[in-house]
Amino acid sequence: MKLSILDQSPVVTGTSYEEAINRTLKLAQEADKLGYHRFWVSEHHNTKSFASASPEILLTRIASLTNNIRVGSGGVLLTHYSPLKVAEQFCMLENLFPGRIDLGIGRAGGGDAFTNRSLNPNMLNDDETFNKYNELISYLEQTTTLNKRVKAVPQINSIPELWVLGTSPASALYAAERGLPYSFGSFINDEQCINSMQMYHQKFTPSKYLAKPYVNHAVYVICAETNDDAIRISRSSELWFIKTFIRKEDVPFPKFEEAVNTVYSPQEEMALDFRRKGTIIGDTDKVKSDLEKLAEKLAVNEFTIVTITDRFEDRLTSYRLLATAFNLHKEEY
Repeated sequence: MKLSILDQSPVVTGTSYEEAINRTLKLAQEADKLGYHRFWVSEHHNTKSFASASPEILLTRIASLTNNIRVGSGGVLLTHYSPLKVAEQFCMLENLFPGRIDLGIGRAGGGDAFTNRSLNPNMLNDDETFNKYNELISYLEQTTTLNKRVKAVPQINSIPELWVLGTSPASALYAAERGLPYSFGSFINDEQCINSMQMYHQKFTPSKYLAKPYVNHAVYVICAETNDDAIRISRSSELWFIKTFIRKEDVPFPKFEEAVNTVYSPQEEMALDFRRKGTIIGDTDKVKSDLEKLAEKLAVNEFTIVTITDRFEDRLTSYRLLATAFNLHKEEY
């Protein structure tokens, strides 16, 4: 089983955006030593919770600090950008770090409605966004027919590994029909997971990229020495979830001390119970078992692990324990 990491550069109460970015860089270096397959970074805008607004810039630094791990975007929100510009950015990255670059593309806005309009006042509908996917791919493949005079440079012998990211059957269908690998973001919204996976497998068409379906399942995980430790560590992200999605507050991730002393309303408790069903939290044996069962149930080829804790040391420990459990290690750390 391949394991990868998606890091969103979470900002914790009392820390700065700069600290969040530096922790992402440290985590990437550690992931490289531990034997993780990929390290992806996200795109979020106008938020106190996450520091990563420009994955294409951040992953350049990550690639330069690491040796073996693939690095990429999880993902570039193509709805805001010119396909030509994105193609050229990632052609440059592939030129600088050949064979190590992933281009994950998504349709989400990455911010609230006001922020999205500020990024792109001409927001597209889904069909138009998928047309931008097609245009991006044609530039990367140097097959664009929109304007034969326009080519993405630098032209390269290989292209970044293309990924379709999503949380719906629509994105699964697009990936399937074009024979592209698909990453489902269960940590964002788990409701359409089974439907999306079924769509992808049923409609998959072999291509020059893939002979058979390849699924990457992005799931929220906290692994600790004991189940009680893991549950305790998860309290910070649970309070952030309630503040963000129930109370509609824009806040950094709270400290454990605030989280453990917070009293939730019945509605909030119900929301937490629902969220917990889509997370994997526990000691090494429980987390490994849960991931293996999920892989069998959904025909998953690879897991991308999202872990957010208020203490950076707990995040590192979680990824180290997982690496040991799945024998990922390439060298001692």
